[in-house]
Amino acid sequence: MDNADISILLVDDDEMIRDCVKAYLDDEGFSVHSADCGESGLESIASICPVVCISDMRLPGMSGEEFIIRAHALCPTTGYLLHTGMLYSPSDELRTIGMTADDVLLKPIHDLAKLVVKIKNVVVTGSKK
Repeated sequence: MDNADISILLVDDDEMIRDCVKAYLDDEGFSVHSADCGESGLESIASICPVVCISDMRLPGMSGEEFIIRAHALCPTTGYLLHTGMLYSPSDELRTIGMTADDVLLKPIHDLAKLVVKIKNVVVTGSKK
């Protein structure tokens, strides 16, 4: 799958992180949408049903975990990555939808090329589910 065929939703309330990661992924040729909170992220999930969603853990209004669970109910074909500044292991609910510890990325990601690798892994793994 070509990068241009991979739609991504980036949900992060930190504008600088959101803008930097979005700009990098745009430059890599992905189709990137962004949201600053879980509620607007859910609206985006419902309308675009992205191939991959990258969510922060600490979001205003709901946690990243709650966001992913609710988003998965809206679009079960989307694959998820959790981007967080704290150590975190996916809950039983997140493991049920297919997330593993490999889907949790610690902030800050100093080498965004590693994020591209993770995105492609989610795309390949998601296509096998």
